[in-house]
Amino acid sequence: MHIQKLIEQFGYTPNEAKVYLAALNLGEATVSEISEKVKMPRTSVQIIANSLHKEGLINFYVKRRYKYWIAESPEKFLTRLREQEAALRAVLPELQAIRRNKGDSKPTVKVFIGEEEIKLILDDIIATKHHFLVISAWDDWVDFFGSEYVNDFINLRKSHFLKVRLLVAKRPDAIIMKEKDEKELRETRFLPEDARINNMNFIYANKVALISLDKRRPTGVLIEDKDITNTMTVFFECLWKQSAE
Repeated sequence: MHIQKLIEQFGYTPNEAKVYLAALNLGEATVSEISEKVKMPRTSVQIIANSLHKEGLINFYVKRRYKYWIAESPEKFLTRLREQEAALRAVLPELQAIRRNKGDSKPTVKVFIGEEEIKLILDDIIATKHHFLVISAWDDWVDFFGSEYVNDFINLRKSHFLKVRLLVAKRPDAIIMKEKDEKELRETRFLPEDARINNMNFIYANKVALISLDKRRPTGVLIEDKDITNTMTVFFECLWKQSAE
């Protein structure tokens, strides 16, 4: 990304970004010198320089009745970013409370196509830091992602102390996996034989993720809605009671 565009993303106008970069490149310069470099009227540069001075991005000193402008360290942008982040974090709980309490909020549905996009759902499961429920075709999951990725996901989940209850078909690989339940913060039960599951289903926080592992067109659907999540949780608990330990 062009440096000027990057500076603009911090909330500055294109002309403000130009004046700051000109001062940075010139080292120290009068308004006239900056004006010549950025091809802007001197009066406009003076106004912008005063504004940037208030922001703490440029400073000046007076020598022989002339004011010389000097750009401050670009690290000032990091300071500004940290201040903005701190301000946002301060009000974030209030914003989240408004979102949770909004009675007419509609379900949010997102679609993910392909293996790499589906992994974003799994990243979100970890990021929410909630224990979660899974109904899954275990063998198909391992075949689709590979054992290395699945093991990495398990280890990442363990590192965040996230427990999972898992419903899977009773197959050899799943039986071996169940033997590690205690060590891997998991509780596994086997689905009734007539309950065949061909996809992955995750229930966590206020979200439900439905993932098709069809290698021709793997697709994930992520639904964020409290009522739908509650319904799927009831469905899970019914299956859990019918399943074998």
